[in-house]
Amino acid sequence: MDKVAIIVLNYLNYQDTIECIKSIAIDQYPLKEIIIVDNGSTNDSKAKLEEKFRNNAGIHLLVNNKNAGFARGNNLGIRYARDILGCSFVLLVNNDTIFNDPNMITTLMGAYEPGVGVLGPRILAADGHEQNPARVMVRGNLQQHLYYWRIRLKQSSLYQSLKRLRLKIFREKKKKNGKIARNNLAFKSITSANLVLHGSCFLLTTDYFKYYPWLFPGTFLFYEEAILTILTGKVSLVKKFVHTTYIFHKEHQATEMSFEHKSKKTEYFLDSLNMANEIYSLNYKTLIDMYFKP
Repeated sequence: MDKVAIIVLNYLNYQDTIECIKSIAIDQYPLKEIIIVDNGSTNDSKAKLEEKFRNNAGIHLLVNNKNAGFARGNNLGIRYARDILGCSFVLLVNNDTIFNDPNMITTLMGAYEPGVGVLGPRILAADGHEQNPARVMVRGNLQQHLYYWRIRLKQSSLYQSLKRLRLKIFREKKKKNGKIARNNLAFKSITSANLVLHGSCFLLTTDYFKYYPWLFPGTFLFYEEAILTILTGKVSLVKKFVHTTYIFHKEHQATEMSFEHKSKKTEYFLDSLNMANEIYSLNYKTLIDMYFKP
């Protein structure tokens, strides 16, 4: 049986992190380690988490000196999981998620097969809608998305536009691509090279780690899911949505606490979108040389 690491990234909101960690206790997969990465919190998160979990040998607290963003923060945990704990599979979950299915990890591991790089469960949002799978990505959609944002950001206030525009483009895409709407996908498993799984809960497999040692480190926040699909596609790995298990997601609690100014959030989003568009054209060797060398 393979050992699985569960990585929970904390920034400021230690209350949600504690609730998430407590919920993991219901999961019955026997070989698991929990890694909390405090991502440069400027409040008393580190002290609160140390106090809560110091006597639990199966929970490991790592601390970043500054907020390194989603990917680089999780990468600290991935290195520790693989190099120190000897875990071959890594489950990344947002700290605003709650485990409700005691067999979630077992189900995801049972759905793994050679050639699958990433797996994800059903993700139930606070308003009841299904968040997984996020979408199916093709190159044209990525370029259209980038162009759309460049134009709209020129026309709109950076301080007011982000949430409204993201909601609008989501609704337009959902209407245009009705055949892949979530209500049609939530009750069947899907395996595809172009599948984009939601970033609040996904399992990186041993196949993924044959090609990449960690997540793509070139972004701070946003669009990690699409970039992950680009990476797996370059090495002919597929992604798998597993409909027979689920996790609850409070939705965007961590993200909202990370920003005092909407303009900064918009800047990170557009930077990540540009980066996704750029790495789409890189070959595997160049990508490794630029972003994945120790």
